[in-house]
Amino acid sequence: MDYTEIEFDLREDGIATMTLNRPERLNSFTRKMFDEWRDVIAHCAFNEKVRVLVITGRGRAFSSGVDLSMLGSDRLKPPAFRFYYRQAHQAFDDLEALEVPVIAAVNGLCYGGGVELALSCDITVADENATFCLIENQLGAIPASGACNRMIHHVGLAKTKELIISADPINAAEARRIGLISEVCREGELMQRVYARAERLLKNSPFAMGMAKHVVNMCVNADMHTGRDIERLAQSGLVLSEDHREGMAAFFEKREPRFRGT
Repeated sequence: MDYTEIEFDLREDGIATMTLNRPERLNSFTRKMFDEWRDVIAHCAFNEKVRVLVITGRGRAFSSGVDLSMLGSDRLKPPAFRFYYRQAHQAFDDLEALEVPVIAAVNGLCYGGGVELALSCDITVADENATFCLIENQLGAIPASGACNRMIHHVGLAKTKELIISADPINAAEARRIGLISEVCREGELMQRVYARAERLLKNSPFAMGMAKHVVNMCVNADMHTGRDIERLAQSGLVLSEDHREGMAAFFEKREPRFRGT
């Protein structure tokens, strides 16, 4: 696919970067961007060279969410709108399910669906000047691409309700305090810190990291008994893997492991 609304880059070491590329529209989502985005995720899923995916935005915004031209009953009738949103949700779900670590690098304004994009990633690092806001209530709507359910697991029920109902922005420091993001960086240091994190992940087993992400995602909606069954099932496969054998050998031989993702 020829990308026009995102940019994609893959380094030789396996760190890929997807950059939202509509800076004049604050990197708002369109149907075209969702199509390109899902194509990138599929590429990362099938390309064994991809070890970590970084997502960021071009310009002064990470993303302002869905392009407002897609909202409103005069644009799409309810059945078509629901179909559109199912497609959009699949893009978030594909990202969450990708068995490769995903790091969101929030470089600036992060509103609406931009917050939901970050919630679909595994680790979120933000510039100290970044701002976060679920603005939809001010538009007579709700954040309907994951914030109402994913955010609860990050910041709790009460804070999720507060952020959605108030539609007030919060800064990066507050986002870090409540557990919405993982780290705040000084201005100008964001990508350096993000790529340092990504490079550290290259030292871990791709197979184990992917399985860990998959298991945690499954356990979110499972009872504790089922969750432990899921853990045991995953572990029973991992202990037979070449990565496990290599990791154990490297530990006892006091050397760095050479994982192959098998």
